Amino acid sequence: MKKIIIISALFLSLAGCNEDKWLKETPYSFYSPSNSFNNENDFESAITYLYAQTSGFYNVTSTEGRALHYPSDLAYSAIAANQDLNQYRDKLTPETGEALAMWQKLYKMIFNANVIISRLETPGIQVSDKYKQIARAEAQFFRAFAYRYLVGFYGGVPLVLQEISTSKRDFERVTKEEVLRQCVEDLNFAQTNLPEITEIKKEGRISKAVASHLLSEVYISLKEWPKAIEAATNVINNPNFHLMTERFGNKAQEDGDVYFDLFQRNNQNRKMGNYEGLWVDQFEYQKPGGGNSHNLVPWAINPFYSQLQGADNKPLFLGPTVELGGRPIGWFSTTDYMRETIWKDKYWEDMRNSPNNIMRDIKASNPQSSYYGQGIVESGAIKNFNNTLNRWWSVYFTKYVPINTVPSEFIIDTENGIVNSGAAASFSDSYIFRLAETYLLRAEAYLGNNEQQKAADDINKLRIRAKADYMAQAADISIDFILDERARELYWEESRVFTLLRLDKLVERVKAHNPITGNNIGDYQNLWPIPTREIETNSEKVLDQNPGYH
Repeated sequence: MKKIIIISALFLSLAGCNEDKWLKETPYSFYSPSNSFNNENDFESAITYLYAQTSGFYNVTSTEGRALHYPSDLAYSAIAANQDLNQYRDKLTPETGEALAMWQKLYKMIFNANVIISRLETPGIQVSDKYKQIARAEAQFFRAFAYRYLVGFYGGVPLVLQEISTSKRDFERVTKEEVLRQCVEDLNFAQTNLPEITEIKKEGRISKAVASHLLSEVYISLKEWPKAIEAATNVINNPNFHLMTERFGNKAQEDGDVYFDLFQRNNQNRKMGNYEGLWVDQFEYQKPGGGNSHNLVPWAINPFYSQLQGADNKPLFLGPTVELGGRPIGWFSTTDYMRETIWKDKYWEDMRNSPNNIMRDIKASNPQSSYYGQGIVESGAIKNFNNTLNRWWSVYFTKYVPINTVPSEFIIDTENGIVNSGAAASFSDSYIFRLAETYLLRAEAYLGNNEQQKAADDINKLRIRAKADYMAQAADISIDFILDERARELYWEESRVFTLLRLDKLVERVKAHNPITGNNIGDYQNLWPIPTREIETNSEKVLDQNPGYH
């Protein structure tokens, strides 16, 4: 699917000299609000742009993309201790760029969804009734998708349900519940009118199951547990999806495991036999309009190993390699909680912690090093290396990393497998929603409904797939236990900061597990501040600031 289509205004020369005719503002030869939406192709362009906005939202090179992952119980910025949101209380203010970027990006998505919804009601457009229902369902889904993030980050926000065509400075906040109720209405419409996944011809388009998955999460936020269970069950019982339990895809014959297979390059879509992905963000590397990934890995989440020196003061690596899937720079580092705590004791043999998925040692590749061919951890090569904030080494996550499949154009030394700085992406598609998360959402709903054994059963579906030694018991089940399991299953997939905000757990979990931010987060920061710019430009009504921010 092409990611972005830009409609440009083309002003053509006007013919003739009759002033009455050429002064009349009737646009025939260029796009304007009144004639941009005439047929299905026009609406497809606009809907495609909603998908592109969603993809861009997750890009970790953007301020809002990074803020979805740190600071959390899993990660902090490894660039510097005082980097951006590492210092949450000091750096997250109404003037902070992240607060404004998040707000604006989500409201732009809402604006574009509202335009589509509005224009579908224009008399005389050349659109079939069936297409109109599906297009409206997609637009309403994206509107709910954006509002779900807004209430998670900011609480109650202005609820805008109509296309805005004139200047408006009198927005008012409504309650969080009102926004969530609107999300329910939008998602119920989407769930009813979107096609089944088997009817969708283009990979990456949303289906009924995607709407049901998100609806379950919204019902959880409303504490309507039976409805949340029902929505998640609609997905789990859909015969078109199932957890992948056997090896599959383009590396099924190589060493690895099924969890490893889920994240290998080009393995995310149904055409590769993957029936676990509910909604997969498409990048179509080297195709017109495509991309190379959301750049979360390997650029950001893996350590800057290529800069390491051994105890002999010689580089341990000739450079970033094909074998390790490219060139990370260690923008993020994971907490001890993520690297060690959640895997300890009875959880250690979990498939998701196997060397296929989390490498805890890698071999030196520089023949001039006395540690050549040895594990840099086991050999003690980096024992005394200055590893501030764990940027240079911690553990190596293979999720989305093109291990031994870096595109050839990035390889600058084929003999040694050295790649250049451009090898900093996954070059593959990535999950937005995956069925494994639906099980975890239903476990949350079962917990809220005081059905702990059923919650444990859902978690154990994932633990059985992971060949874990320990199965969850009803007595184990708490929201913190579920968050631990989400970390094991969804590390670097979920927007962890949003998950913690959604559950009102960010402050508690950061204080407990984040060594950099734990002492610099305020008790009021389970909500973000309303951006000052939005408050000041809304001159005809007062947008109240969230408590604790000034």
